[in-house]
This record gives sequence, structure tokens and C-alpha cells, in this order.
Amino acid sequence: MGFVVPKGAHITFYETAAIGFSNQHSRNDAVGNGKTVVLTAYDQTGSRRHSESDFVDTVSEFDRIVIVAESENALPDAFDLVADGLISIGNAVPRDAIAAVRVCFRCEINEQQAKIVADAPLDKVALALRPGRNVSQAIAAIERLQAKPQVAKQSKEGPVLDDLYGLGEAGDWGRELAADFLDWKEGRIPWNDVDCGILASGPPGTGKTTYAKALAKTCNVHLVLGSIARWQASGHLGHMLKAMRSAFDEARKNAPAIVFLDEIDAVGNRENFSGENSNYSTQVVAALLECIDGAEGKEGVVVVGACNYPEKLDPALIRPGRLDRHIRFPYPDAEARQGILKYHLRADLEHTDLSTIVSRTVGRTGADLEQLVRDARRRARRCRRPIELTDLQKSLPPLVRIPDPLIHRSAVHEAGHVLVGISLGLSLVRVTLMDVYDPLGPELQDVGGALFRHESLTERTRQEFIDSICVGLGGLAAEEIMLGARGAGGGGGPGSDLHAATIDALRLEGSYGLGLGLAYLSSDSEKDLMFVLRTNPAVQERVNQLLDEQFSRASELLRHRRHELELLSLELQKKRVLTADEVREIVESQPRLALIDR
Repeated sequence: MGFVVPKGAHITFYETAAIGFSNQHSRNDAVGNGKTVVLTAYDQTGSRRHSESDFVDTVSEFDRIVIVAESENALPDAFDLVADGLISIGNAVPRDAIAAVRVCFRCEINEQQAKIVADAPLDKVALALRPGRNVSQAIAAIERLQAKPQVAKQSKEGPVLDDLYGLGEAGDWGRELAADFLDWKEGRIPWNDVDCGILASGPPGTGKTTYAKALAKTCNVHLVLGSIARWQASGHLGHMLKAMRSAFDEARKNAPAIVFLDEIDAVGNRENFSGENSNYSTQVVAALLECIDGAEGKEGVVVVGACNYPEKLDPALIRPGRLDRHIRFPYPDAEARQGILKYHLRADLEHTDLSTIVSRTVGRTGADLEQLVRDARRRARRCRRPIELTDLQKSLPPLVRIPDPLIHRSAVHEAGHVLVGISLGLSLVRVTLMDVYDPLGPELQDVGGALFRHESLTERTRQEFIDSICVGLGGLAAEEIMLGARGAGGGGGPGSDLHAATIDALRLEGSYGLGLGLAYLSSDSEKDLMFVLRTNPAVQERVNQLLDEQFSRASELLRHRRHELELLSLELQKKRVLTADEVREIVESQPRLALIDR
């Protein structure tokens, strides 16, 4: 590359890491001996320069400055203020390669060889073409390297999608994307037939980052990892936006590629921005939208956004053409947990029944299970022996025996749910009672449960809501009738009987127009409904009235069936699990209760 400078000017070539201005000796040599300096800048996101003030100092000391930069992201923010022009130099072409080989090696290469050199990455060319080596052999080596499948560094190790468990829709979509990438590479489909963006959401530890790495490896494409936190570490707003754009530039440069944006919900929603940081946050969202739109317009780049709270995203991010497909990552089910355990165990315990471990890890994430196996291996290493099932068991918290009085209360509570439910026409599946408490499992008050069958696609009427509330309060009503007072087990947290009954009552009164008034006060989301409950005294009164009425209704049903309630609770304490047929047999032996089963 050549630059035209005034005749007689002294030129100092000054190479730094992203305009770091750390080579003080070279800089001092230039001062006083000439008025022109050439600076070479490299785009190294995260530590691109030491100080913006160094560039300002250099401007004041030289009449002419030429900066050779790998990309605009490497240039100082103040560059636009002093630059007379910015020249973008395109990729190398065969004639550039012919000229470079002629100058450096004093030999000639043909047009085909020149194209191979021009298309190859510069670092690979520098390794292959070295003084004293046959140029034709070096170019042949470059050609062989280009013929090999290119795998991103981030994807060389780790699982592919088929190694992961419990992915569901995410796994199906990823395998479809791999097929689409291959069809596009081979010219069978145009790029606009490929999904260019998805949003992956789920609780922390459910494997979203692992999924992105496995996706890139399955598709055999380059993976660029980015996040708001990582970009913000680059410095102020200007630095952050350059780091963000650099990530997308890397993907376009290495296409086909996947850009994985972790914790994308951190960008926020422009509708909620306020205060002195509003302008900063708005510019971040706008820049991200610009980058995603640019990725969509560039062939070979797919954007995967991951977050824990998709409701916090700016709506513009998930409109059609951006992250328009939403895939949710749930907690792994029993089959997935077993698969995850076996994957991390590798060949160990290959023929061992892991059901006891699987049953004790309900609600655990893939990250939790990986940690469990790691702890078990450490336990086995300390004993200088192979890993055993007991190592996994001992890595879990010990089970706690539930006291008999609490078991008795829980049996009465669950029997109350069952009797109220079947008397109102609900179809029972089973009722269960635990005798040990698992610290990894549900809260302590959830030591039992009655499961009813519900149709998923039915229009719910007011009466169905009312009956559901009545059944939900049946456990507390049974405690009061049989034990003289109700305990705290019906409340205390999300998912409890009181919580579920209150939400149903709020939906009637505040959202569905099925209560005492027709006014629409809120959406049917729990967060919005609870806000209405806390701020609207009239709704509080109506909800409390409805709950009181259904508690009295449940109590009335059970008071006339106290004998059945006692028999059912005793049998549940004895067997711990009762099926619908076993409950029917107990209840139908008593003439006072007619069952309605639908």
C-alpha cells in the first residue's frame, strides 16, 4: 500500500495495538525530524487503545497523519473531526497477489494461483509463502487447506445438537438450520429461504449458551459470542457501539456464521427508559437494531438472541425480519435429565439405573446436573476409585424425614381437595403423599398433591372458575373441619393453593368480565393482576368476598362427608399413593356421596 506525502518529509511507521501509542521511542524520533507519521491500527475489541488523549496529542505534533486500520472500529472517536478523507480498500484481487509475489519472491504465478492467494486469509498466506520455499508448493498447500471444511475455533470441542437432551423445538429448528446452511452453500436455495434470527428464552442454566455452541458446531459455521455486558466493558458509549458493530463485522467477514447475543434482555425496552441514562440506552437499542438488520441483509449470517426475561425486550427486536421466532427452553424433564447425566458421565455408570437420581432432580437445570456429576467425580477421586452411584447420591442433600403430625395434616389436606373435586365433577388422576422431604424438591408445604385431568382446549366459564377456586380451598377447609384449625401449608409462595385461587378470582373480577363488574382493569398476566389487587381497594374487597364464599362452600361439602374424609386421609397415610379407582372404591362404599365423573 502506498501513500503520497510531500517531498522530503520524514515518515515514521508507528505500529501499535489499536492506536495504543505505547511506542514512545518511535514517537519521539518522529517529533522534530519530520511532520508526517503513519500509524497502523488493529481492531482488538476489549482493549483497543490506551487513551483517546494520545491521539489528540499526536494531532498537535504532526502536520500530516496517515492511519492504516483494519476496520473503522479501530479508529479513535476523534478521528472524524480531523480526517480529510477515509478510503475503504476492498479485498485483494488476483493482480494484487501477482504483484506481491513478483516483488517479494522475484517470480511469476499464473491467474489461477493468484486467485487462490487472493482468496485465502492473510495469516494463512504469510505462513505458506516464506522465503526459500517453492512458491508453487506453498500455493498448493493453501489450496488444500481451503478445500477442508472450516470449523470455528469456538466449535472444535463440545457437543453437537444430537448430544444434547430436552431441546424439543430448539433441537428441531437447529437441525433444520444445519440442513438449510448446507443447501444454501451448495446453491440449492437462496439465502432469503433461511431463518435469519431467533430468540431463545428460559431460566438461567437451561443451556442456551451450550445450545448456541452446539448449533454452530452442527452447522459447521463460525460462532461469534457477544453480550451487552461484554460490549459495555469496552468503555463509554462510543466504545461500546464500536464493540457491538465489530462483533457483527466479524460474523460477516467469516460468513457463514452465527452471532450469539447473550442476555439480550439487558438492552431493555425504549418505552420504559427514563432519567439521565435514557439517551444512552436508546442509542444502544437503535444500534443493535441496525446491526441485526445489517446481518439480515448480509448472506450467511444468523442471529440468535438469548435471554431470561423475554417480556423485557423492546418490541422492535422481535418484529418480523429480526428475532421473529421465539423458542423457549424449559427445565429438563425426566428423560432429558437422564440423558444429561449420561452425557456428563460419559462411559462411567453406563449400565447403572439412574432413576433414583433423576427423580430427585426435578426442576434442576443442565448446569445443575453437570455440577452434580463433577462433585461425584471429585468424591470418587478422593477415594482413589472409579465413580459409583453412591457418589451421585451423596452429592445430593440428604432426605429429611417428615414428622408424623405434618404427614397427618397433609393427608387430611389432600383428601379435602379430592373430595371437593370429585363432588364437583372433576376427573381425578391420582393423589400422592410423601414421607420424606427432599431439599432439592418443592417447598416443604408441598408434601402431597391431588392431580385432576383438565381439557386444554375448552372455553372456561364463570362456573368453572368458581369450581376451581372451591377445589383449591378444599384442603384448608378439610384441615379446619378435621383438625380444628388450618395451617400455613395452603399459602406462602407462588403455586400455593391461596396463590392459585387468588389469581383465578382476580381474572374473574379484573380481566374476564365474569365477576361483579364488566370493566377490564388488567391483562390476565399474574404481574398485572397483582398490581390491581394491591392498588384497587374495590377489587380487593370483591376478591376476598369470592374467596370467602368458596371456602364456605368447600367447608359445607366436606362437613356432610366427614366420615369419607377421615377414611380417605387414613388410607392415603397408609399407601402414600391412591389412584382414581382406589379413591372411587373408598368413597363409593359410603352411600352419602354421589360421584360425578366427566
